[in-house]
Amino acid sequence: MAYLNANIPVIECYVRGNYLRDQKDSHDKYFEVGVFGFSSIPNRVPLFHFLMEDGGLWWRAPITAFCTKPGVKELPLDEVVMWDSFSYNVSVTTFYELAGATMQYTSRRKVKRKGKYLFTIDWCAGDFNELNFGYAEKPDQHKCGHVLELEDGNFAIQPNNRLKMFDASMGVDPNKNLINRLVTSKIYSVENSAKWITDEHEEGSYDYKLKNLDEDKD
Repeated sequence: MAYLNANIPVIECYVRGNYLRDQKDSHDKYFEVGVFGFSSIPNRVPLFHFLMEDGGLWWRAPITAFCTKPGVKELPLDEVVMWDSFSYNVSVTTFYELAGATMQYTSRRKVKRKGKYLFTIDWCAGDFNELNFGYAEKPDQHKCGHVLELEDGNFAIQPNNRLKMFDASMGVDPNKNLINRLVTSKIYSVENSAKWITDEHEEGSYDYKLKNLDEDKD
């Protein structure tokens, strides 16, 4: 689990020149880069770090700064990113089952956009001495972010509930929903009840005897 900064699988692409010029000019310029990491800061979108061909390093650019080739039309930030970062604590994973898969998401403007899965960003709360100020681990608020390389040459970050995966081995049409899913609101645990206790005085046994306190009352 990383704090603030995290490595990502390197993305070889282009950066739009206007992001190197504080949006003042160079909107028609593109430069080859290697995107290698990102910063997770609450109330800001994931912000990416990259290396340029002249050795220059750049920190904290939004994902709209990048495209797969020169001349790709830039999309609004809120069209490709659904949520800001949930905390400073973050993980990056390339899931084997999803690697290279085609995914389609529905944007805020109800546009369906397809792309290739790259990796997943996920967030959690800090250690027990850090104030849990956000929603990173609240069941009905938590979101992960799947990073996609879109067919139109842009990149996007989308949560589970905005996208579908296309897999030829699946026997069900991904354009149809099997069930109307609801966001999970429950926390599942087997250690949050006073009903069951173990006998801590047992020695040399891994087969603990569980006592049901409700039955003792009877």
